[in-house]
Amino acid sequence: MARRDDIRTLLKRLDGEPADSLESETLDFKRWEDEARVRVRSLQEAVVCFANAQGGTVVVGVRDRMHSRKEAIEGVPPTDLNALRRSIYDGTDPHVLVEIELLKEPEGELLLIHVPRGIPPHTTSEGVAKIRVGKECRPLKGSQLPALMLSRASQDLTAQPLPDSSITDVDPVQVQTLRRELAAQEATSTLAKLGDRELLEGIGLVRESELTLAAVLLVGKPTAIARWAPQHEVVFLRFKSATRYDVRRDLKGPLFDVLDVLERLLEAHVKLQTIATESFGELSIPDITWYACREAVLNAMVHRDYFQQQAVQIELHPDRIQISSPGGFVGGVGPENVLRHPPVRRNPLLAETFQRIGLVNRAGLGVDRMCEELLRLGKTMPRYEADEAHVRLTLPIATHEAFARFVARETREGRVLSLDDLIALRGAMEVGMIDRWEGAKRLQAAEEHAAEVLMSLRGRGHLVPHGRGKGTSYSLPRELSVSLLGPEETDLGLDLDEHAVRLRVERILAERGKLTNAEVRRVSGYSRVRTVRLMKTLVEQGCAKLVGSGRGAHYVPTSGGSQPPKKGPRRG
Repeated sequence: MARRDDIRTLLKRLDGEPADSLESETLDFKRWEDEARVRVRSLQEAVVCFANAQGGTVVVGVRDRMHSRKEAIEGVPPTDLNALRRSIYDGTDPHVLVEIELLKEPEGELLLIHVPRGIPPHTTSEGVAKIRVGKECRPLKGSQLPALMLSRASQDLTAQPLPDSSITDVDPVQVQTLRRELAAQEATSTLAKLGDRELLEGIGLVRESELTLAAVLLVGKPTAIARWAPQHEVVFLRFKSATRYDVRRDLKGPLFDVLDVLERLLEAHVKLQTIATESFGELSIPDITWYACREAVLNAMVHRDYFQQQAVQIELHPDRIQISSPGGFVGGVGPENVLRHPPVRRNPLLAETFQRIGLVNRAGLGVDRMCEELLRLGKTMPRYEADEAHVRLTLPIATHEAFARFVARETREGRVLSLDDLIALRGAMEVGMIDRWEGAKRLQAAEEHAAEVLMSLRGRGHLVPHGRGKGTSYSLPRELSVSLLGPEETDLGLDLDEHAVRLRVERILAERGKLTNAEVRRVSGYSRVRTVRLMKTLVEQGCAKLVGSGRGAHYVPTSGGSQPPKKGPRRG
């Protein structure tokens, strides 16, 4: 971007040279358009043009093709610079925040619009895309987009040096917070002893004497955050109902302060539930813990897309906490594999800085920690939803008292359950029967790994097998099932032995008067093939009758009533 003195030097050459001959890849002269709509649209296109290239300066108030200063410099009328800056910001996508200053010349005042280099592709809000090539703004062609998109995806926005920033934009209080966090970590304690500039340079937050976006987010003054990180915001909402909230906080300060405020907000609204235990008093279970929330919030702030001008949103509902962050998953990560996929960082510098101070695990185990914490507290697994623009994480609040009590007992008696154990047991409890395929889906792991987890739980007496080989399925032992689900749910939900299943089907058939194959499958928990085999046996034994064919086929009880078959010898 051109400096004022450089532009003044160029303006002297207007006596003899037209303005367009003085233009370059980073400098453009424009006249003041009288019609506001035309003027704003022209400036938005010029800003997009520079942002898609190297950045630059637009000098407004100079006409082309004039050969004297008096003819070329027409100046600009009194202008609301903030309103103009806002119209440019709102009219570009992703938004471009420009600097505007006045340059007073004898012939009139000029506007200097300084455009930072962006992370392309930028367009106007009307969809116009241009790029600076030499002295011209040319349409951004489709053949150029893949290279620009690849450039954008490979760039760490938080690592970009910010033009005209310096150590004076740093808040000393926030640097002291950073210093304390580094001092608490053995690996980084020596860094904490350095001066402010050396410290920030040592961890990569200052580069070439300019602050990075990560530095502004972590230790920047409010003015620096407003200038270089206007997209940074965390909104906290507490909902009283599905559509109405009674508490709202808009947090735009340094990330350390945001985390502190969020912790206090959540602790102020969290309720404790007291659960009676079998032998050691009471167990206090919170709706949610800051430990689990912190992992979710840190992931949202560290991995959000800072290109998007949107806030991280945290919603506290009566039954859940929802955390939404701008930007979809990257690098092949998705809701179906987030538990197992190697960590992929959208903003490596910011993530590495949090790692240095111990807030983010170096191995990328934050999701594991969050899931394990929730399951040990008797909650269900967190749920991820995502599209190309957002990731939303839902943390459940409801507690399954019996499961929390069971996990606490196992831990107290030295039988610690791993995260995989907890996921598989919770799955068996929820669906009644779990096999290697269902286990693989819930564990987000290979079938072989799921089979090993299930067999290990069987060996410790936490699961009982049904069937053989790869088709083996597992259920909770009756005693554990009764403890977790109660006797009635256990009798209804668990897959009983073959004789008991036949008795149940016959009883329900007699009560309802008719059952389809699909209904028999739901009642028995059997597969389609096993259901056909069961009903064929009942028909052959005179306990049921097949009526109709195709989609209308169903079974009815025989007129003589059902007679339970004698239990034959058990097959080995």
